[in-house]
Amino acid sequence: MRLGLWLGLAVYGLFGIVPALANVIVSLTNYSGLAGSTTSFSGLSNYRAMLTTERPGFISALWITVVFVVGVTVVQNGFGLMLAHRLQGGRRIDSVLRVLVFVPIVLGVTVVGLIWILIFDPAQGPAASLLKAFGTSSAFFGATGVALPLVIGVQIWQNLGFTTLVYIGGLKSISREIYEAAGLDGAGRWARLRRITLPLLAPAMTINILLAVIGSFTTYNLIYILTDGQYSTQTLGMLAFNNAFGLSANLGYGAAVSVALFVLTLIVALPLQWYLRRREWRITS
Repeated sequence: MRLGLWLGLAVYGLFGIVPALANVIVSLTNYSGLAGSTTSFSGLSNYRAMLTTERPGFISALWITVVFVVGVTVVQNGFGLMLAHRLQGGRRIDSVLRVLVFVPIVLGVTVVGLIWILIFDPAQGPAASLLKAFGTSSAFFGATGVALPLVIGVQIWQNLGFTTLVYIGGLKSISREIYEAAGLDGAGRWARLRRITLPLLAPAMTINILLAVIGSFTTYNLIYILTDGQYSTQTLGMLAFNNAFGLSANLGYGAAVSVALFVLTLIVALPLQWYLRRREWRITS
């Protein structure tokens, strides 16, 4: 038992802690990763460049990230709760619909991205044909102001199944007797939702909200497939990726952005976790 614990800690340290520390070290250099290029220690210059015009894009990427995270978290949890309420039954059709809702997670990011690129193909896609019937058109993922809501929608669509299943588990754990007693006391649907369902779903809400927040903060691969961070969709994750592996090939600055993203995620996630856990404690005590 003790040997397994130490082995697990060693594996985590090798593949988790060591790369993270290496990333911090790289962020303090001007390392480009290009063959023949020289590397030198640059201190905090990469971090200073984020907040100046020397390396523009960090502030705008920060605001886009905030919009992305809030949009995904709120809408994904709202729709997930509504779907869970609808699909928690034991009928065969409910089982089939639960599987269909969960399918996007199994497909993987690349397949999901290609599916939606084909759907929103501005030349021959079904969405373009629908808009053409109304006498209008759009570049969709190639249009500023439209691309970000679409990317948010695809991110929600891919992860909605997991959120829904967590809420279904939470709903099934609530005793029917509580609803029956509330009905006898004259409580309507809204009162039961506000006074019973939402408070008793607190553990499921904690899981779903935290996963949505952390997942949307760190997402870059789906955005890379859909827009490559163009058309006002460059989140901090995409900014780090494009600087590290794009044409600029500045791994030092890309690593610095990823460190800033990690710190920002902690700043948001840890207080949020504390609040949600305290909310659970207040409800159950």
